[in-house]
Amino acid sequence: MTTTQAGAPALAPDPRLIVVDRATVSRTEVVRPSMCGHNSLFAGQIGDWTWDAVSALCGIDVLNARDASGAPTYLSFYYYRIRGSRRFHLRTPAFGDRLRVTSTVFGFGSESVLTLHRITPARSGGTTPVDPDEFYRFGDADCLYVENFNRWVARSRDDSNENLVRSAPPGFRYEHLPVLPARYSPRDAYHRARTALSFVDTDRYRADGDELRAEYHVDPSRDLNGARLLYFASYFSIVDWALLRLWRRLGRDDRSFLDRVVVDQQLCYLGNADAGTVLTASVRRWRATEVADGYPDEAVDVVLRDRNAGRVLAVCTLRLVPAESQ
Repeated sequence: MTTTQAGAPALAPDPRLIVVDRATVSRTEVVRPSMCGHNSLFAGQIGDWTWDAVSALCGIDVLNARDASGAPTYLSFYYYRIRGSRRFHLRTPAFGDRLRVTSTVFGFGSESVLTLHRITPARSGGTTPVDPDEFYRFGDADCLYVENFNRWVARSRDDSNENLVRSAPPGFRYEHLPVLPARYSPRDAYHRARTALSFVDTDRYRADGDELRAEYHVDPSRDLNGARLLYFASYFSIVDWALLRLWRRLGRDDRSFLDRVVVDQQLCYLGNADAGTVLTASVRRWRATEVADGYPDEAVDVVLRDRNAGRVLAVCTLRLVPAESQ
C-alpha cells in the first residue's frame, strides 16, 4: 500500500476504472435505483465520479484527505454545470441503463481542479479523452456534458460549517494535468454568478413575473453528508424544491413538473450552512426574447441565502423545457 505525503493511505485503484492517460479515466456503469430519479441522486453520483477521477490521477485519496496540520480537507464543489438535450438530460438515466462515463481532469493550481465528464449510453460511448473544443460545443444530443470545478477546503472551526477556508492536502499532484484553454475557463461564469446573482444573458432574456420567495430549513435528517456539511447534491434538491413552488404559482401541476426537461443547469456554491439554518430562496423566471432551437426558451434563477446572516450560499440558473412545449 502506498501513502500520501501526509501519511494517509492512497486509495486502491477502483477495478471499474480504466486509466486512459495521465488525465483521463473511463468507466461503464449500470444505473441502479440509488443513483437516479426525480431528485438529486444522479447529480450526487456524478460528484462521486469526480472524486474517483481525482483520486485515481492525482496521487491522493480524496475520501481521506488531510491538510498539513492533519485536519480533514474536502474537495468541495464550487461550480457545477450539467448540459444535455431533450433526448438525454439529467433525469434520462433509468433503472438498468448502461452508461459510459469518460472523465478528463484539468489542472488549476495546487488548490483547485476541473473535471469534464462525457456521459453517453454505453453502446455509443468511447474512451477517448474529453476534448474541450468538442465538449463546449455541446453538439451531441445523446450525450450529457458535466463540468465540475472543485476547491480544497477545510473548516475554520470544528463546530461550524460557515467560513470554510482553502486547504490543499500535501501530496495532491496536479502538475501533470493539462491546462484548460483560457476561453473555456469557468471563471467568467462564476464571476457573473457572484456579481449578478444569475447566469442569465440579459441581452437574450427578459424577466417574466414577480420574484417568488420561500424559506427552507436545512434538515439534519436529509441535507447533510457524512462530514456534517450541507451536501453538494442537496443544493440541487433545494433548488428543485424552490422551483416547484414557482411551478405551482404558474398554475402547473405536479405531473408537468416531473415531466420537465432541464437542458442546462449551472450552480455556483458560495457557502455552506449548519443544520437548522433557515435559507431564503429567491426564484425568478425569465423568457427568451425570441424562440431558440425550435421551442420556447425558459430560464429560472434560484438564489439561496442564509436568512439571518444575509450571505449568499448558492446561485443557480436552469434552462428548461416545460412539458407543454416538448
